[in-house]
Parts: sequence; C-alpha cells; structure tokens
Amino acid sequence: MGLFGTGGLDRLSITGAVPSGAPATRDSTTLAKRYGSSTPDLVLLLRAASDVRTPEVTAAGRTVESDIRRAPGVGTVASYWSTSDAALLSRDTHAALVTAELTGDEAFRAKTAQRLVTALGAHRGPVTITPTGGAWTRAEFLDDNRADLLRAELISAPACALILLFVFRSLVAALLPVVSALVSTAGTLAFLRLLSSLTEVSVYASNIATALGLGLAVDYGILMVARFREESMAGAPLQEAIARSVRTAGRAVVVSASIVLASLSALLLFPFVFLRSAAWAAIAVVVFSAAASVIVIPALLTLLGHHIDRLDLFARLRSSGASGPEGSPGVRRATLAVTRRPAVAALIATCVLAVMSLPAWHVALGPSAVDDLPQHSKTRTAGVVIRQDFASAPERGLIVGLPKGTPREDVDGYARTVSALPRTAAVRTFTGQYRGGAKTGAPGPSDAHEDSPGGPLLTVTSRFRAGTAESAALVKQLRTLPAHGRVLVAGEAAEAVDAQSAIRRALPWCFGLIAAATFVLMALFTRSLLVPFKAVAVAAASLAATLGCLVYVFQDGHLRGVLGDFHAPGYLIDTSTVFLLATAYALSVDYEVFIVARIKEEYLASGDNTSAVVAGMRRTGRLVTAASLVFATAMAGPATSQVTPLKLTGVGLALAVLVDAVVVRGALVPGLMTLAGRANWWLPGVREMREVRGTRGTTDERAEACGDG
Repeated sequence: MGLFGTGGLDRLSITGAVPSGAPATRDSTTLAKRYGSSTPDLVLLLRAASDVRTPEVTAAGRTVESDIRRAPGVGTVASYWSTSDAALLSRDTHAALVTAELTGDEAFRAKTAQRLVTALGAHRGPVTITPTGGAWTRAEFLDDNRADLLRAELISAPACALILLFVFRSLVAALLPVVSALVSTAGTLAFLRLLSSLTEVSVYASNIATALGLGLAVDYGILMVARFREESMAGAPLQEAIARSVRTAGRAVVVSASIVLASLSALLLFPFVFLRSAAWAAIAVVVFSAAASVIVIPALLTLLGHHIDRLDLFARLRSSGASGPEGSPGVRRATLAVTRRPAVAALIATCVLAVMSLPAWHVALGPSAVDDLPQHSKTRTAGVVIRQDFASAPERGLIVGLPKGTPREDVDGYARTVSALPRTAAVRTFTGQYRGGAKTGAPGPSDAHEDSPGGPLLTVTSRFRAGTAESAALVKQLRTLPAHGRVLVAGEAAEAVDAQSAIRRALPWCFGLIAAATFVLMALFTRSLLVPFKAVAVAAASLAATLGCLVYVFQDGHLRGVLGDFHAPGYLIDTSTVFLLATAYALSVDYEVFIVARIKEEYLASGDNTSAVVAGMRRTGRLVTAASLVFATAMAGPATSQVTPLKLTGVGLALAVLVDAVVVRGALVPGLMTLAGRANWWLPGVREMREVRGTRGTTDERAEACGDG
C-alpha cells in the first residue's frame, strides 16, 4: 500500500479552495466564452533598471507577452506595451505588468501557471520577471507547504518517538504505536490514489493523511499497548492479557473511531474539493488506524510477548513514584483534589474556557491571499509592489458583464452608478472611465469595444482587497443593481463571497450532524443520556475556546513575537478553519471516549461513581496527556511555518489538544461526572446494569475523594 500510494501523489489536484459550482466560477467561465475576457489568473511584474518605455525594455516585454500568448492553456494576454494602459505601468515607470487569463478549471489554471513561470525564468534581457496572481499563488502555497511539512516531519517524528519512549519505558513498546501510524498512513495514501482515479482529490489530503495518521493511530496504539502492559503486570497470562486488551481498550478504539468517522465525514457536506478530500482522507485514516490497533498490534503483542518491556533507555531518570499497573500517582492526586471540590473545579475550568472563547464573538472568515506567503517570498513581494506602486491592482479588480443588447446610455448610467458606490475606486468600459459617479476620461485601448459580441463589459476596481467585508458588500451590490437581465460578476472578491456563503450554508448542518452522531453513538456505548450530552457540551466548549484563541492571534494579530511573524488579514482562512474545527472536535471526543470507557468499567466493577472517576482518570489520564503531547509535537512543525494557513492549522490543533487534555479532561470532565453521581449512568426505561467484579482498592479512593482518607 505504501509503494502504491506514494506513486500517485502527482495525480492529486493542486487546488480546491473555491466551492464547486460557485456563481463566480460560472460567471468567469461564461465571460471567458462570451466576451473573451475574465479576471487575470497570472500577473507578471517586469522590472527594469531604466524606464520600461525604452526600446530595449519594450522589446523584452513584448517577447515575454508573445511567449505567453503562444503557450497552451492561455486565453487573453495583455501588457502595458501592447495596450498603453496606464494602469499597467508603475508610478516610477521602472516596472510594468503582463496579465494572462488562463483556461480550464482551478486546478488546470494553477498547473498552467507553474509551467509558464518555469519556462519564462527569472530574467529576460534587461528585465526581471516576478510572478504573482491567483493561479500562481496557489501553486506557490503548495511548494511552501511541502517544504514546511518535510521540515516538520524531520523535527516532530524524533520528538514524538522520545515522548513515547519516556511514557512506555521501553523502546520496543514505544515502536508499536509508530507501526500503527505507518500502517494507517500507507493505507490512506493507497486509498487516495484509487480515489483520484474517480474524482478530483486535493494534494493537501496527503498532508492530512500524514498528520491525522500520526495523531489517531498513535492515540489508539497507546491505549492498546498500555492496557496490555497493565493486564500483564497484574499477572494475566499472555493470551488472556491480549484478549482483555481487545475486549476493553479495543472496544473503546472502535467506538472512538466510529464517532471520529461520523464527525470528519460531515466535511463532505461542504462543496470544496479541499474539504471533501480532507473528509475522504480522514475516513481512510480512521478506518486504517482502528484496524491497525485491533488487528496489527495484538498480532505483534503475541509475537513479542513480554519482550515488549525491553530497552528502557530512561530508567535512571525515573523516580520511584513512576506509574505502574495501577496508573499514574500524579493524576490520581490531581483527580482526588477535583473530586473533593467538584463544583469549584468545574466552575474554574468553565471560566477559563469562557475567557478564552470571548474573542470568538467577532470571528470573520476569508480567503487565503498572497500576503499569507512567507515574507521572503518573491511572489508576496511582487503582490505588495503592485498594490503600492500601481494605480489599479489586478487583485482588486472585478469583471462585470451586462446583458447583450444593453443600450449605450444604460451602460453609461450603470457605470456612473457603480463608480458612485463608496467601496468602488474606479470603473472602466467602452463608454469611458469613471470615478465618484462622474465620467473622468475616454476609454482606454484595452477596454471592451461597443460592438463586443458578448455585450457590454465593465472593469470595476474595489477600494478593498478580496475577503474583507467591504469587498463582499460591493460584490453583492453589483449582483443586485438593476440591469437589463442577469449581471455576471467575476474576480477574487466574488469567489471569496461565494466561498463564505457556501460555508455558512453548510456549517449548521455539518456541526448538527456531528453533534447528533456523537450523542447517539455515545449513548449506545455508555447506556446513558447525561454522559453523551456532557460529551457534546464540553467538546463544544473546548472548540469555542480554541476558536477564541485563534481569533485573538491570527485575526487580531497578537503574539507575533511568540509564534513568529505572520500575516494577520483581519479574518481566519475559511477552509483551513473549518477543517481545523472539525478535526479538533473529533480529537476532543476521541479523548472523551478513552476516559469515559475506563470510568464506566470501574463503575461496573465497584458501583461507586466517585471512586470510578478517580480510578478511571488515574489509569487513563497519563495516556491522554501522552497522546495530546505526541499530537501537539507533531503539529510543532506546521506551527513554525511562515505560511499563514499552515501555521494556523498547526497552532490551532496543538492548542486544541493541549487545552482539552489539561482543562477539559483534567478538571471539567471529572468535576462534572463527580457532581452528577449515579445520574451519569441513568437511561429511561432501562434498569441499571452493573456487574460487581471486585473493588481493587476503590473504597480507599472514595474515602480520600470525600475527604475522609
């Protein structure tokens, strides 16, 4: 599977941030076919040491334009030298632009841009060529992501191995979860290659497979190996220890996998290739991770037997109080403190989460842009130069197509109306150039002609960049202004509006489905109503706290000195944030299942809820902490990336699992379960089913929890 999967990475799509069938996409296609014009996908900044109007520079610029025009996959091409358009000339006259409208879908345009930029090179005679534009920016994001993720794996993989080694006190035991992660990743990559032959799959799905494969497979592997060692240290024979591990920890893995599967498959509701690819990758990761944990690991345990405890490299560093078969003494003491004052602990944890979630009230979503690239990126530098040194930045342009047959006077009136809008900088069409509701000049040589076969065409320049609330408002106004039929609007700002609309439509259904699936599966697993309700509530609270922190950092621009410099556009990257929240919720419920499964097992053994909470936390708290540390360490590489979407994902997921492990699982969950008492296990119409299998010291724990120890 590994060989088959890695051989298909080149077949994956390079994009997926624009919703399928979005109005802006349809309008752009219609404009290209009907008018032969649309928004530029590739923008080349040509800079010279002298005035670009000199004969030598003019010849070089025309050669670049000619090379692009002859390339396959290219539609309309324009430059300052062929149009004499002042908007394509910098204010200091030492730079000019060549713009190209590419054909095909989003993925094809990005690949065309890659091919063109590679063929042109960085220099052509006296000019230096720097590419930018939407299609090239998406390709640049991919290259930077690959470099950052490779660096992340080189850094995080050894760190994760050290954590597992310290937790399991054995090199042999620490390698078993790693084997599980390798099986999961190999299976997922093979599945994605098969899927790519049937539908478009985003290349980012392979990155997701690696990250989630490490997170979920290691989580499940930790639970299985820890339970086997516990049963073995309690004196169970080898085969019986393995059988008990599969019946208990293996069942928790299957339940957790089912809930995580339902949670992440809800991403299929979003009409984005990226999110749907993420959903399919997550589905495969969950299935292969669970299968590896309940099939591969038990088989390896049978082969290794008690050799699993060999090679403890950190034996001299451990204190005599290190955890043994009875669990972690440190977690036990902390849980006893919580169960003595459960209301206080739950209240403090709730207040901490509430404070962290406050910034989430003003959350805003928007698209990724060229500013999200690293500061040293030439593509980002070119985008900044164009924005500052040119009268009209192509990234702020909108192409508006009026119905065929619209009279000249109506086109003039429409252009005046649009130019008078407070968010419009300028309007250009065959009737002239407009600003502030008045005609300010004659039409330029690159403006559409009156006898255009498709109908009147206008170029509208926004005062605001795509993704802002102001640019979204302008797009909505253009789509609703009265005209002789339907108005076509294309451009980055229009795509951003459609993306946000698609997310708003799908988001309630997505998280409603996730909450319902979690409640039903947890209810079937625990035979309780209160426990699944609490699981959904605390996961939502943890999610709100994570979202609030992300808004505070990446939307409002705080903590740059701590996390490294990054671009704060005033919103969160839309598709990255949706994926992050769904994944964080799935991991939160994953930890919830581990803990609740053990608490329920202890309750069935003792019949005492408080002692069951203490015993369950004592035996699983250290494992949840280890699992969260491993996952957070795996996210350390993306968190240090200079690409904003990747940094957002890394910091967000690392923060989510750490907050969940410390605040939610460490204080809120044991506090709430202690307060609820026997009501935790109540289900209408069903008698309480409890099998007393021995207290194993839980009476003393209950006495300590009540303050009588």
